[in-house]
Amino acid sequence: MIFYFSGTGNSLWVARRLAGLLGDRLVAIADAINSQSYSFELAPDESVGMVFPTYSWGPPPIVLAFMGKLKLQGYSQQSNYCYMVTTCGDDVGLSADIWRKSLPCPVTGDAAFSVQMPNNYILLPGFDVDAKNVEQSKLAAAVERVDYVARQIAARERVTDVVTGSWKRLKSSLLRAWFLRYAMSDCGFRADAAKCTSCGLCEKTCPVHNITLSNGTPQWHGSCTMCLSCIHRCPVRAIQYSTRTERKGRYHHSDSHRS
Repeated sequence: MIFYFSGTGNSLWVARRLAGLLGDRLVAIADAINSQSYSFELAPDESVGMVFPTYSWGPPPIVLAFMGKLKLQGYSQQSNYCYMVTTCGDDVGLSADIWRKSLPCPVTGDAAFSVQMPNNYILLPGFDVDAKNVEQSKLAAAVERVDYVARQIAARERVTDVVTGSWKRLKSSLLRAWFLRYAMSDCGFRADAAKCTSCGLCEKTCPVHNITLSNGTPQWHGSCTMCLSCIHRCPVRAIQYSTRTERKGRYHHSDSHRS
């Protein structure tokens, strides 16, 4: 069983590829939360995977909230294997440590992996999407990396194979604390009514139903996960965040449509 959360499709692509290689079933974390489904029955010897993007050098708050309520019926430390795979633009800091500490008792985190994917965070100064050649290089390398991770999972290796990067404690403590307190608000999102075509794609793809159309333009309602699906998927670039994103690029994985 693989639980996943994804906004622009990087983690969704990883989760789907792992599920195909390992013969596992997929569960969307956002869908489980929306339906208040937190209890799942495990088959004997079934592996439990969690795939999610890195948010400011840690797991997304929505993933941690889900984990806090998750109940895995039939779980045994002796027979079940639990792992995480986090996607990142560059490095993940102490994401593996945060994930392990947040697992519901008695689940233990047997393995942790990171997969570098194209950057998509564009809301703060100094952050932008990758150049096209870097994006394509990362996507090509990710295929081999995910295949390797799948082999490690199949063999039930107990490893921590992540790129922590430099200044990992500073990033995952002080900078992450600032980000979670001050940069998780949807107040900066706006839609240019002159550009917006009222296609509703932002409303449809928001994983937590935080967007509705009012008079044909999107409105945000304060429950944003900051997955950035809306701003990156808008086909006419009508959505901006304050004035910071007008000159910045957009990115979403080509295989990012949720089934």
